[in-house]
Amino acid sequence: MNKFKTFLVFLISFILQTTIFSKIDIFGANINIIIPAIVALSQVLGVKIGPYGAMITGIIEDFLFTNLIGPRALSYFLIGSFVSSDRFNFAKDRPTGIVMTFFASIFNFLLLTLIYFIFTRQNNLMNYLLLPLLIESILNTLIYFIYYHIVKKIMYIPTYRI
Repeated sequence: MNKFKTFLVFLISFILQTTIFSKIDIFGANINIIIPAIVALSQVLGVKIGPYGAMITGIIEDFLFTNLIGPRALSYFLIGSFVSSDRFNFAKDRPTGIVMTFFASIFNFLLLTLIYFIFTRQNNLMNYLLLPLLIESILNTLIYFIYYHIVKKIMYIPTYRI
């Protein structure tokens, strides 16, 4: 049941991102609501569902909107894997998610810029300076609050009591 709910959250996020939030420009920054969704779902659901749902969302986004297939899928998968990793043992609370969302937004930009520069020789780094990147990261962290409360409300996480 959580897999279906995860699919719905990613689908609704993808539709909202492509139709509404990609058109909103705040001081040169566009909000990417998929990154907070990845962080929130990966925190709650763990390694088995979060990163793979993020990768599928990234592949669909790459197929529909870019000439190069895979960079967004790779970025989203790495973000989901890092957040849900048991190796790093991050806390699964709201303050940790805020910090993770902030740094995941910066990581997403840097990785996508590097991949597009290597394969297409397009340099987007000069078009997107430090201030829009920080504004986007801050806006993504604000969107994380919404996702955190939605995911906590709709996802069933079994707890065992003895």
